[in-house]
Amino acid sequence: MTRQTLTSSRARWVAVAIAVLLIGWVVGVALWGAGRDPSPVGSPEQPRGSLESPKDAPEVIPEATAAPEILEQVVQEQIAQLRAMPKTEPDPRLSDRIPSEARSHPDLYAAEFVRVLLTQDYGRPRQEILTWVATEAATTAEPLVVGLVPPELRDRLAVYSVAEQSSGPDSSPVPSAAEWARLAALRGYTTVTDIRVSEPLAWSNAVDAGRVTDPGVTAREITATVTLHTTAAGVTSAARSSVSLIADFVGPPTRPSWGFVNVVLYTSLPEGRS
Repeated sequence: MTRQTLTSSRARWVAVAIAVLLIGWVVGVALWGAGRDPSPVGSPEQPRGSLESPKDAPEVIPEATAAPEILEQVVQEQIAQLRAMPKTEPDPRLSDRIPSEARSHPDLYAAEFVRVLLTQDYGRPRQEILTWVATEAATTAEPLVVGLVPPELRDRLAVYSVAEQSSGPDSSPVPSAAEWARLAALRGYTTVTDIRVSEPLAWSNAVDAGRVTDPGVTAREITATVTLHTTAAGVTSAARSSVSLIADFVGPPTRPSWGFVNVVLYTSLPEGRS
């Protein structure tokens, strides 16, 4: 699969740190083991989080290396991008893509949401999947999730988080419009297998420490194998990738059933081609 998001742990951390530090997706840093809540709003020092696998540990960048004026500039750029993005209206006719029984449990919902999100037919309009994401979107005022995102823009956060390319080309679950068109020309589509869901340890630690104020919000890490099928010059091929998402969801008791808030972190690493 051609959509490899980041090439090294340092590059991954830099990209995530920018997005999280500046637009306010504070939970992303918490999930990746940062020792301090990086939100510019100025919260007290918090316990250092833990990573489930040491090999995934990011290289921590000292806070002193980030010039405040640069951070402020990127904050404004990120918010401006979010504000400029056209609002995608939901379509209730698309809500049946997730079985009703999966909407009552966060693990089941997370698995089904990612299955639908990553099962992409590039012969269909790209806007269709963005409309589906908007249909599944839910909002929260939880500071560990929305950070500096203005209240009037939070209803755009779900779609923005799956489609924005600020971390580099093809760095989101939904490819850019140009990449979507390229894959459509190759009669491309994806299939998804081996979906696994877990609650990140740093998130459960935050809950236990009382740092989460919205009782309906939770975070999940979802891993899967995604296979991209294409046809070129009459020859079909399949490229497998190992994909991981960390995402926020909100459900009972805040709302009757589970909904999607945003993708905090997305990675896709090629496994092989056949």
